[in-house]
Amino acid sequence: MEIDDLSKKNAVNAKKTAKQQKIELREELLVSTAGQILLTEGFAALSMERLAEELNTAKGTIYNHYPNREELLLSMAVTAINKRQEMFDAASTSTGRSRERMLAVGAACEIYRRNYPLHFVVESIVCHAAIWDRCTEERRDLMRKFEHRCMALVAGIVRSGIADGDLELPGGINPEEMTLSLWALTFGSYTIDMTSPSLKDIGIDSVHRSVRMGSLHMLNGYGWQPLWSAEEHGDRLVRVCQTVFPEETPLPHSAT
Repeated sequence: MEIDDLSKKNAVNAKKTAKQQKIELREELLVSTAGQILLTEGFAALSMERLAEELNTAKGTIYNHYPNREELLLSMAVTAINKRQEMFDAASTSTGRSRERMLAVGAACEIYRRNYPLHFVVESIVCHAAIWDRCTEERRDLMRKFEHRCMALVAGIVRSGIADGDLELPGGINPEEMTLSLWALTFGSYTIDMTSPSLKDIGIDSVHRSVRMGSLHMLNGYGWQPLWSAEEHGDRLVRVCQTVFPEETPLPHSAT
């Protein structure tokens, strides 16, 4: 954070009353506790009653922050997808040719799945109708905004590849449809990995490796230049993680 930004943040915090700070701290604890329950026991175990019990407070105090568990979950999902958008922004503005920037998006997806498991969990389950329909339109609009931004960033890289002459899409396929294919491969594979207990039984030892290889061969199949071997792809993926996301836990070369 820049010094000016830090100064502004400190000035804002100084103006907050003790009551406001207490409310914010309670909300942070509430979100943290909900996250622990989601990761260890799943959505079915999350309830306002359970949160009140875990925090040793009245249930009415919990309702002062969120009207129901679904609204709490969507609030957490907005935070999650905002983080994903920040990572996609970094990937799309990184240096190199369009294919390398798309590789940076792939690195962002894998880092997000590995390093932010709670973010991935809440984003995966929040769009179920039983949850989505009980949330306010304001938070749903925020979710849509970040989702559209992420999709637009990736489609923009596809368009850049076309404009630079590195990619020529076959007839009838537009950049948004190609983006959807990549999204389905990555987000879909990681969601299946989260929900299916039998991937190893059908020969999938590492979903991360499967996603890496799937995206490599998909983009090679489209003829997106430069074409890479599996070894080159792995080397470049690890390198782009180190340069574009230096503060994140490095990705393993083997994709295990």
